[in-house]
Amino acid sequence: MTTTINKGDGSSARRRPRRVAPESPANGHGQVLYIQQAAQLVGASAVQLRQWEQQHLIQPARTASGYRTYSSADIERMQRIQSLMAGGVNAEGVRRILDQPGPTTRHGSTPTTESAHSRQAGQTIRDLRKGRKLTLREVAAMTGLSASYISAVERGTAVPSIASLQKIGAAFDTNALGLMTEDYEAPNLLVRAHARRVLDSNKGVRIEDMSTAGSNLEPLLFTFEPGCGSDGAISHEGEEFLFVMTGQLHLRLDGSDDYLLDPGDSMSFRSERAHEFGNPHGPGPTTVLWINTPRTF
Repeated sequence: MTTTINKGDGSSARRRPRRVAPESPANGHGQVLYIQQAAQLVGASAVQLRQWEQQHLIQPARTASGYRTYSSADIERMQRIQSLMAGGVNAEGVRRILDQPGPTTRHGSTPTTESAHSRQAGQTIRDLRKGRKLTLREVAAMTGLSASYISAVERGTAVPSIASLQKIGAAFDTNALGLMTEDYEAPNLLVRAHARRVLDSNKGVRIEDMSTAGSNLEPLLFTFEPGCGSDGAISHEGEEFLFVMTGQLHLRLDGSDDYLLDPGDSMSFRSERAHEFGNPHGPGPTTVLWINTPRTF
């Protein structure tokens, strides 16, 4: 509304309506952000943040006037949501990963269970790239991934998928387990359950190496949370065999041939055929015994 003001000299002026600002966020350790500020920090849009709220992935607080506010814990959660979704995990899969039961960190988030051999891949990838004096663009050309994505993986702001780890590992003459685990000497004969080399991708996929030294066979135990999987197609030399132990596995070959495997089902195929796989919808985890030859992971 515009108000007319008499200036006392016979003339009048129009006062522009004053825009009322929302309540100020709290300061100090209790600082909160409004939606546009939060979206910029997360690397998303305000529309995405509202969509995540509708999908029950986040629950921002609101001021007395109804403005959404986001705490530091909300920002951390949304950054993880953004990373998971960028890797192809759907909303249901993200929700299950974030809300799975277990001990919490000081920020209230659920940590990923790691084996004694686990480590983050980003620093390893950076060390390999620097050691070979390669630029991000050169590694991008070798893998088919974007330079910005590889940079984000190196900095730890993006969680790489199994497919991405395979591509990056191949560029450096190693594999996914090599990028994400410490130096490991495989047992000669017997592999105890507690001694398995483990890859926890933090994207709802866990891979346990059940192999022994000197074998061309690579037996792996995969566990896929609902909505999670390879996040892309993989192809390489060799052959593979898989046996579904629990849950359901969706497997796509050559980008067009789809198979839905139930517990007790098994399958084998040439590894040169592009294959992508995962747990389509749950309700619980899918576990698969997967054997490659020659060694792939």
